[in-house]
Amino acid sequence: MMNKRALRYILTILSILTASIVYGQHYVGVRGGYGGGMIRLEPKEESGALIGFPTVGVGWKYYSPVKYVGAIGAELSYVKSGYKTLPFVDSDTSYQRRVESIQLPFMWQPHIYMFNRKARAFLNLGIYVSYNIASDTSTVSKVNGVLHKGKYPLRTVKDNRFGYGLCGGAGIGVFINRFEILAEARYSYGYADLLKYADKYPGNPKRSPMDSFNISIGVYYRLGKGGILSPASERKKKKIKKEELETDITNGNYTSAKSSKTNTKRYQ
Repeated sequence: MMNKRALRYILTILSILTASIVYGQHYVGVRGGYGGGMIRLEPKEESGALIGFPTVGVGWKYYSPVKYVGAIGAELSYVKSGYKTLPFVDSDTSYQRRVESIQLPFMWQPHIYMFNRKARAFLNLGIYVSYNIASDTSTVSKVNGVLHKGKYPLRTVKDNRFGYGLCGGAGIGVFINRFEILAEARYSYGYADLLKYADKYPGNPKRSPMDSFNISIGVYYRLGKGGILSPASERKKKKIKKEELETDITNGNYTSAKSSKTNTKRYQ
């Protein structure tokens, strides 16, 4: 009896997931922008952020039909970040390091619709994993410029290539037919150390998690033909219908205006 009941539960879940894949509102797209990074060292050292690095990514999102829930999604991104350390406060010379990574965030985007559901404001909440692919360093003087620059060899004995942490941010998206154009700001808070613990490699700090941040724009394309899945509130429906009716009357399209009075499914 228990096996049959468990089988029914499994089949129900699979049918829901299958329906989501077939009928759900899926988007694919690209994102690009600029950002920077910083490091949190222990024992504490004088440090600062480096900015002006590119970031690009390709992603997938699925919009839920449940109001305010928004979207879930994943993104494969190239992220460059960095940091600088100083021997003392207001030092003329700083040590700078830049790190190139492949980052994979998994995010939830709760949102609210605006402007008659032609746009949305959203939050980004999620986790990420990353892999460092390259790094370089430089010594820079405020007066004399770059004193030294070279590749930083990533070595297993002293460097961590893998990273993980939390990511969050906010943005706004605008719907144009089957496209969504969005702008967002994102911050990734690292938990993994960039450098291995001092007891594994003498000279390394006890803690060295790195953070990154960026501002970007993106374009996503809706794969399905349907519009917004979550139904509008009754108040919003009436407002949209009223504005559409006024627009039709203003344009002299009385036939369309008449049909708009009975059209209860046109939300977008």
